[in-house]
Amino acid sequence: MKNLPTMKETKEFLHDNKKTIIGTALALVILYALAIAYTLFSDDKVEEIKEIDPATGLELQLITDVEYTALLTDAVRFDFYVENTEGYAFTNFNLLEAVLLSPQVYEAINSVEPIAATDEIEAMEEGNIPANYMIDVDTDYDTSELHITVGTGDEAKNEAIATVLYEAMQEGTIPFFENKSIYLLSEPHVVQLEKGPEQTDETGSTSLLLYLVMGTGLFIGGLLLGMLLGFFRLFFKKEITDIFNYRMSDDDTVLDLSHSNAAEQETALAHGIQHPAAARKLILSEEPLSTTVQKRLEQLEGAPYVFAQSVLSADPLLHFDEVILVSRKNGTTKGWYKKQRTLLENYATPIKIILI
Repeated sequence: MKNLPTMKETKEFLHDNKKTIIGTALALVILYALAIAYTLFSDDKVEEIKEIDPATGLELQLITDVEYTALLTDAVRFDFYVENTEGYAFTNFNLLEAVLLSPQVYEAINSVEPIAATDEIEAMEEGNIPANYMIDVDTDYDTSELHITVGTGDEAKNEAIATVLYEAMQEGTIPFFENKSIYLLSEPHVVQLEKGPEQTDETGSTSLLLYLVMGTGLFIGGLLLGMLLGFFRLFFKKEITDIFNYRMSDDDTVLDLSHSNAAEQETALAHGIQHPAAARKLILSEEPLSTTVQKRLEQLEGAPYVFAQSVLSADPLLHFDEVILVSRKNGTTKGWYKKQRTLLENYATPIKIILI
């Protein structure tokens, strides 16, 4: 069984798969950057987006930050308290807001104070109500006191709309309040808002630093994913790689020279083939050995070496004292190696595997 990889083997793995590792990380970062760019571009084009208010089912008219700020100027508010039939405080302000934005209430407002779009503010028109801008309802959770705030950017218009709603609640002309008790706590009055109702223009406020941190984390994750892809690639590659297990017998000798430089490797390969001395050796390699190594071995007296690319190419009548399989990492194919080992089962000969 192959031992755990050494630091040198790990470095070789990273070097051999650097394109896969770095390429995966860069691909994820580029996709992330494109997603951020698309999001920012979409925010710039927010006025083209259609949204539906879930409370009313009506289309929301989205507005810009400048228009939103204008809505908060000279807003008008009045306060009230509502009890249901059981005498408990009614605090469902979302439902109240939906009621006050309903077409029936809109008609009552429009009959007294016609509401038309201006160049600066998208106002209610033809039943398309920009919910959470024209009329907002919120509550004080400590006292259950409710507040109605009207904001259009025009103080006179705010006053007129708030008065219509105030009188309608006072006179009980809104059907929703028929079975409830209403206590009006203040008349319509101007309020200065630093922060108004929730904006429908979601421009986002994610900082550049957070984007960079997220991008860095994604790059590191991409490196890890690239390593994983490189590792799986070793299993499916047809050529022999670092994780290939050469040993098919406990008697096999494995000499790993794959991490040596070119000059040292030729000398070490020749030495590994020559030792130990024998009358005749069969040297198998899928591709012919380099001319330098072959000449060096053939110059020896007696030259007891037979070079071949397959066991089938060797004279079957010859006896070999040792068989040497020379395997080139990322060059020799697994199929070739396994085929030679199958053919060598017919030989009762020691086998040495030299990795280059």
